[in-house]
Amino acid sequence: MNILATFHDDLVKRYGKALQRLSFDLGLSCPNRERPGGGPCAFCGAKGARARHLSPDMTLEKQAERGKKYLHDRYGFDGPYIAYFQAFTSTYAPLEKLKRLYEKVFTLADFRMAVISTRPDCLPDDVLDYIASLKDRYDVLLEIGVQSAKDETLRKMGRGHDFACVEDAVRRAAARKIPCAAHVILGLPGETLADFRFTAEKLSSLPFCAVKVHNLLILKGTPVAEMYRRGEAAALNEFEYADALKSFLKLLPDNWIVMRLSAEDDPEKVIAPKWWMSKGEFLENFRRYFSENSEKSSLAFHAVKTGDGTYTFYHPAYRQYFHTVAGAFSESWKKYLCPCRIPERLACGENLSVLELGFGLGCNVTALVKCVREDKEKKGSIHVTSLELDPETAKNASLLPEHPGKEIVEALGKEGIFREENFQAKLLFMDARVFFREEKEKKFDVIFLDGFSPDTNPELWTIDLVRAMKNVLRPGGAILSYCRAYPFLSALLQNGFSVMETPPFGRRRGGTLALLPPLPSPDLVRTAGNIPLTEKDRNIALCSASGLPYSDPELNSSRAEILKRRKELVAEKREKGMPKWFREKKSSAGQQSEN
Repeated sequence: MNILATFHDDLVKRYGKALQRLSFDLGLSCPNRERPGGGPCAFCGAKGARARHLSPDMTLEKQAERGKKYLHDRYGFDGPYIAYFQAFTSTYAPLEKLKRLYEKVFTLADFRMAVISTRPDCLPDDVLDYIASLKDRYDVLLEIGVQSAKDETLRKMGRGHDFACVEDAVRRAAARKIPCAAHVILGLPGETLADFRFTAEKLSSLPFCAVKVHNLLILKGTPVAEMYRRGEAAALNEFEYADALKSFLKLLPDNWIVMRLSAEDDPEKVIAPKWWMSKGEFLENFRRYFSENSEKSSLAFHAVKTGDGTYTFYHPAYRQYFHTVAGAFSESWKKYLCPCRIPERLACGENLSVLELGFGLGCNVTALVKCVREDKEKKGSIHVTSLELDPETAKNASLLPEHPGKEIVEALGKEGIFREENFQAKLLFMDARVFFREEKEKKFDVIFLDGFSPDTNPELWTIDLVRAMKNVLRPGGAILSYCRAYPFLSALLQNGFSVMETPPFGRRRGGTLALLPPLPSPDLVRTAGNIPLTEKDRNIALCSASGLPYSDPELNSSRAEILKRRKELVAEKREKGMPKWFREKKSSAGQQSEN
């Protein structure tokens, strides 16, 4: 496949516009759930792909009514429609029952097409004959759940059939001239890029005409969630998935229709992945990536435009963006400058010394320069020392499209220093831990802690590094970070910091402001939108295994050593009775007690 022929475009070509789907739950189950001692496929949630705006107690009439309203309110769409038999297995019933249900649905709206989602082991000949007969009235597409061509994977996922069953079902459907789409999941436990390509090659030899492919979602309450907890399953981030998807699609025939490229579900039910890109952003970036002729990975090295119009990069080693996609440059203001009132302090004539751990793409330094330039009174000044482990990062920063501080990051990348009136920045390429081991005299007013997250970059979040930061802060000094991970909060609290939550930006929760005495007045701190750490968060940080901090006593441990050390500490404390999470419940006497 060299060109993405989407279902949307195919519908426009056929009908003059893209029809929308009215989804129906026929109240059927599936063989896996019905067999003695059985259950759902390992990846399948409790609602069995039922549309989110439906509930299991709705009549078919109510489902049609709710679906029409949903499509009208969201898209201004009022028909004609596609009848989408989506939930669970839409052919898992005797033929006469299926006929009653299908024919009832067809009376509820103006339908031009029927899409029937099912399993390959639920397509007996009489059901296929009935589906074939529907072609006299509607365009029909049979969506067959394949998931993988590897029998080992199908067994692991509890599918209850092998790939030979898929081959048999699609061939019998094709003999009746029923168009068929293959539903595939990339990222199933144990599978690699080679396995995804194997599935694509096997499907390409079969009489399918379309593919519906998406990434694995690890949903709460599913067997895959347990596998994920045990480390036996992982979730592809958007960049890993983009590589896998491109490799998979390139092996499919050019005339196949692509019905779907990604998956989504209720965010409260999704354990992983937690993508930073929205669905629309992913699709926009993937289409561009797919059209490129180069086979070299990856989408990861493309600049991504964020919500405020500035750009960021994705770091493939840490599997994270450098900034929130809500706004790369805005994040510097919202998470770092504003919470500690740097613009106001400059205007009052303060001369601030700032230490930054993680230069990244230079947005924080650029924001500080802008802050000085906008200070009309020119009373205060800023001196920045920025630390960065990877020299290539500064080079990449200057390559960002429309970087608001291009001349600043270029100067720092080439010469290591940038100066102008009331401002100086120095960029040092070194491990931050080496800086703290060597620096004995210099003091700072503010520290920006802007490394990658603790689970991937624990070196910057240990209780020992927090102690080292405390030692170079002046009285009343502050640490600012986007991070609110409980091990980090615990490290701050145990080192005597007063901890507050900064206003949220790009994430549901805010960032962190940690202050040393003497503390400013509470009213002054709150004018920046900061709020005190809640008692619940304090208890989780200090009284549960989830809050146990990372440690690096000599400030020289490897990432693996730091992670292993904490894992062993958590296991030890859990063995001694420490709860994973701190919770409170009322005792029989009505008093609060720890659980």
